[in-house]
Amino acid sequence: MVMEHHTLPKALISLAFLCLLPAGVLADRAETPELTFCYEDRDSYPWVMTDGTGLNLELLGLVAQALPLRFSYVPVPWRRCLAGLEQGAYDGAFAASFKSERLRLGRYPLDGAGRLDPSKRLHTSSYALYRRTGSAVGWDGRQFQRLSGRVGSLSGFSIVDFLHGHGVAVDETSRDPLALLQMLEHGRIEAAALQSLRADFVLQANPQLMARIEKVEVPLEEKAYYLMLSNALLASDPALAAAIWREIEHWRESAAYRERVQAFLASPVK
Repeated sequence: MVMEHHTLPKALISLAFLCLLPAGVLADRAETPELTFCYEDRDSYPWVMTDGTGLNLELLGLVAQALPLRFSYVPVPWRRCLAGLEQGAYDGAFAASFKSERLRLGRYPLDGAGRLDPSKRLHTSSYALYRRTGSAVGWDGRQFQRLSGRVGSLSGFSIVDFLHGHGVAVDETSRDPLALLQMLEHGRIEAAALQSLRADFVLQANPQLMARIEKVEVPLEEKAYYLMLSNALLASDPALAAAIWREIEHWRESAAYRERVQAFLASPVK
């Protein structure tokens, strides 16, 4: 006798599988809150990468497990990320340095006195000035030296305010660090202000470019970077927001996270 084989629709198979799961598993999935965070859709080594890796994601993963929560991540251009935070499209945005004008977009972690709380940061990162090899352009920790042209910066980044504060003409036409360094190489800008780890990563991946560009050793500025949370989340569940920031501080200083940092930094650059 010939047996007939019928293929069930995938939706029915999925439903049948869910019916076989223990009730507790289904309840846990339904009851575990899920929050959506956005981040910039460019490599920002070592904090967040376009391949879904990075130390910010490692840290937030530990936070999610501890609470417990589920975090989903959406990579978008940084300006769109902040605009979505303001509009309530995202529950959080990372990693954001402090700018007073961003206070209308969402919330930073605050201490008991209502001041910005750096202990709740995701990480600290420094900015440096990059110039063509042999250029006389410099920065001595207080002022720029022999700078007469424009300094390039990624569009929408907080270092722009620092540059304007020192009377520097800024080019914000790029949001890609590689493209910005190529603009520097070809003389379209006189220098570039970039996060050091991020720019160094790009240069190491492009040896020909690295041979033509050098970093001024004195940092321009060091900044703390935070997970900003939406105004809507703070209004609806301030205790949850406080718990997320509290766990960020706890796990950032933990042995488990330090091990992940060491492993990530030691892994070969792809």
